[in-house]
Amino acid sequence: MSESTTAGRPEAEQTGASRASVARRPHGLDLAVAVDLVMIERGLSEDEAYELMRRGAERSGRDLRSVADDVIDLGTSRLPR
Repeated sequence: MSESTTAGRPEAEQTGASRASVARRPHGLDLAVAVDLVMIERGLSEDEAYELMRRGAERSGRDLRSVADDVIDLGTSRLPR
């Protein structure tokens, strides 16, 4: 069998475990990842990216965590320009 394994688990199981752990990220990590994505996509500083996300949350009546989740899940296209 040519399927690669790590620690005795098939690769498919490892991928599933990774996805499950990503879904349970703590809020601080979600926000940091989202800010990094906005920084890269928009060419902004960390403070500018955070402020853009904060304004987007305020304008939409949502909390910052929801906006961070959307940035991670959907990309940065829904943020204000």
